[in-house]
Amino acid sequence: MFTIAEWKKHLAVMWFAQVMGMSAITGVVSFLPLYITHLGVTSLEETEIWAGILMGVAALFAGISGPYWGALGDRKGRKPMVERVMLMFSLVMIGMAFVTNVYQLLVLRIVQGIFGGFTAAALALVTSVTPEEEIGFTMGIFQTAMVVGGAFGPMFGGIVADHVGYRQTFVVFGLLCLLALTVIHLAVPEHFKPAPQTAKPSVWRDIQSVVTIPGIKSMLLVLFLIQFAIQVIAPIMPLYVQTMVADNTYIASISGTVIAVAGLTSSISSASMGLMGKHFSHRMILCTAASLGAVFFYLQTLAADVLTLGAFRALSGFCLGAMIPSANTIITYLIPPEKRGVAYGVTSGASLMGNVIGPLSGGFIALHFGIGSVFLCTALFFAVTAAWVGLRVKEIT
Repeated sequence: MFTIAEWKKHLAVMWFAQVMGMSAITGVVSFLPLYITHLGVTSLEETEIWAGILMGVAALFAGISGPYWGALGDRKGRKPMVERVMLMFSLVMIGMAFVTNVYQLLVLRIVQGIFGGFTAAALALVTSVTPEEEIGFTMGIFQTAMVVGGAFGPMFGGIVADHVGYRQTFVVFGLLCLLALTVIHLAVPEHFKPAPQTAKPSVWRDIQSVVTIPGIKSMLLVLFLIQFAIQVIAPIMPLYVQTMVADNTYIASISGTVIAVAGLTSSISSASMGLMGKHFSHRMILCTAASLGAVFFYLQTLAADVLTLGAFRALSGFCLGAMIPSANTIITYLIPPEKRGVAYGVTSGASLMGNVIGPLSGGFIALHFGIGSVFLCTALFFAVTAAWVGLRVKEIT
């Protein structure tokens, strides 16, 4: 079905496009709480709450709309779904450069969410051009693109924001999305053949057919728990770093670097997933990584300076890089190929709900219990994830 040269070339192109797309999407994390203060929000308490809302609302609407776009991709093709997402992201990012208050920024984040998440669409496309026996390898490599983009974006965004300004940085990220769109359009072919329809298309029926597959509901909870644990600290990380730095001149760059270091180490473990998956079960990898992640995030509450925080972030990154591709590989083997578009829409919805509730919870917890308690919450949720996987997730065969 695929030659080695073909599917690896497609994977390489999608890897590059994913890095560009994720860099743009995650790049705002390093300075969004700081940008809010330039839009008329002055108190620290209001900034924490608005940061949580703005980071969560896009994920909320993407989680709601994701299954629809996934089902449409199963019927019309996965490549058009990826191109649609990237075009809208580009327009929204550029639009964010021109807002004059936080309410306009909120509207644009909602629009960004309505048009769906990039990762689910990209996963559906990349697995459709990958041989079945190479799914585990592809998931690991593709995850490195997600974490490299997630690491490069905040660091790059912080540096650009410090030197040219917040508004100009949004324009740069919009252009990155256009670059990703162009690369995918020109270099990734899709020979799409829709599955025969035995009944009138129904998104709800498509969703039901996925969630009733044995093992999927357990994995939906796993994805939610992982993303909640990751995102609960997102809105307060720049503020946490700020408490450790005396000179705030380059605070966006410093916070972006601290956020990025976990992504860099995560990419190392993700890249090795193909090899690890041949020697250990993905269930064992997932359970072990979640357990260690709980330990390393707890240790971040004890950090007294930026270097110590960065060291523990690096160690936690190794765990994150193993968790997500392991979970996605388990899900992929559970789902028939012709249903993977809607399946990734549903599973992405579970992840995105974690992205919604996590930042909102992070802002609330920081406001009422202090910033350090947010890291304790992350450690707890990873511990719960490890216990759930050990008790409820079965080995895939």
